[in-house]
Amino acid sequence: MDDLIYSFLLQSDFPRASIVLDLDLLGSAGKASEHMRAPSFVIVDPDTAELLAVIDVVDAIDGDALREVAIETGAYASRLAGRTIQGFVIRVDVRGHTEEEQVQFYRIWPNSTLQQLSSKSFPDLETLRVARKLVISGSAPSPAQSSAVLDPEEEDRAFDEPRPGPGMYFPALVLLLLVLIDSYMNASRGSSLLSLSQSVMAFGAALLFTVPSAIRYLRRWNRID
Repeated sequence: MDDLIYSFLLQSDFPRASIVLDLDLLGSAGKASEHMRAPSFVIVDPDTAELLAVIDVVDAIDGDALREVAIETGAYASRLAGRTIQGFVIRVDVRGHTEEEQVQFYRIWPNSTLQQLSSKSFPDLETLRVARKLVISGSAPSPAQSSAVLDPEEEDRAFDEPRPGPGMYFPALVLLLLVLIDSYMNASRGSSLLSLSQSVMAFGAALLFTVPSAIRYLRRWNRID
């Protein structure tokens, strides 16, 4: 099977120098651990030796086994070069009746999903080069950004927090109004609207409602700055 795919890669204009069979050439990062599946090939840029793709070739395994191989191959690719490298699994079934049944191509990294490709959509060397450059240029933070960059989900959550409004300070306003009324009644009638314990509980309730909202607003403001 490996020989078949090796011939396919050569016919797809991958130079021999770009197809690495001996994973020891990749150093310690390229050595598969005892419980990690080693891929069949690693594609490198023959001019710069930059890592471009990990390819694993399997036989006619079922869907569950295919997903397991995809996870292991993705883990190897991630350890080898993070998200700057692509991962593929090629399933070979010699009993297939058509070309599509005999050889099936799947992209499994960096999206961590099984995306089936055709032989025509399988990337060539130049496509892998361009993909790597796009990932690198897209992941580099701009000079204006902080060194602590949020991932997209965290950034969305940070900016989805509500803007401050009158409702955020409503408990504090109610407490202030009660204090004013209590002071007026104490001055005019000599009696208090609230007892000492009631005043303490009202103040504590307003504090519990107002302070967390104010803290969230200040944190959001600091992110914008």
